[in-house]
Amino acid sequence: MSDRDKSKEQLIQELVSLRRKVVALRTTKIVFDAQHQLMRTFVTTMQTASGTLMLRALLQQILNIASKLTDAETSSLFLLDADGVVIESILARGATLRGQKQRLIGEVLDKGFAGWVFRNRQIGLITDTMTDERWLTLPNQPYAVRSTLGVPILKGRQVLAILTLMHSQPEHFKPEFAKLMEMMAGPMALVLDNARLYNEQQERELESNPVEQQSDYKVTKTLSSDGEFSLIGLYILFGEGNFLYASPRLAEIFGYTFGELISLDSILELVTPDNRKFVADQISQCIQGQNKDLSFRFRGLRKDGNLINIEVYGTRTKLYGKFVIIGALRLI
Repeated sequence: MSDRDKSKEQLIQELVSLRRKVVALRTTKIVFDAQHQLMRTFVTTMQTASGTLMLRALLQQILNIASKLTDAETSSLFLLDADGVVIESILARGATLRGQKQRLIGEVLDKGFAGWVFRNRQIGLITDTMTDERWLTLPNQPYAVRSTLGVPILKGRQVLAILTLMHSQPEHFKPEFAKLMEMMAGPMALVLDNARLYNEQQERELESNPVEQQSDYKVTKTLSSDGEFSLIGLYILFGEGNFLYASPRLAEIFGYTFGELISLDSILELVTPDNRKFVADQISQCIQGQNKDLSFRFRGLRKDGNLINIEVYGTRTKLYGKFVIIGALRLI
């Protein structure tokens, strides 16, 4: 049927459908750009900071990205350990005395909206705090909040962090903002989990060194091209392990130039033949949704033929209407 033969109602329906597709593509592009920025931030932060400074810098960048995506005026972020205890945080009110900060966090997690998000492990949207009992107005709160969006950053059932976005006007946060943050939560979990694990490993390594060597060790660890920072490669996979994106660091791990790496058909070319079926199955199960997250080790094959041990982390998300795996791998 040609457009000339179609009724006015049919043409209107097609126009509405096309507009929806344009909006969906625009949203996906926004999320893809934000995820790419998050990964670049992760690499840069890991290369330029360590310890608590590294974690706080990463938390702040996550807040910046989330606030930009949703036009939030203020925001807070709690990083939790496996027992649900807050180990790092950035509060919307800014710098706060340690004792007061701990008390405020305790109140919010016990009686406030962040506690509701933690217990329910789901995104929460409050269109007006004046009519929603989940919101707790804190004493001497230096900012006005009428609408808020709470996001749990999850690894499986474990809550890694709680992100709270706030605005002074009611109904500012729409369902589409919640959808954006739902799409960002997976990559944020990947970044935070890897940063936390790396920080813990670094602390263990520092404890195993004599006190008099710790200062020199930190400098050597940060500057050495063989240090842990240089051995974290980022990737986005689709299909059967095809590269949509790979970082230059990933190429270095396997002894390729960046151009050579992205010309490879699949990540499976970086895997020893006896490990390829296992890795292919893990990727396939994740892409198809049988497992949302990747976490495994395999024997890698460098360009020069040498074998290396690789640890892989990843999470399933949606880009341009297709499921992909976004993640990181490191040499072990």
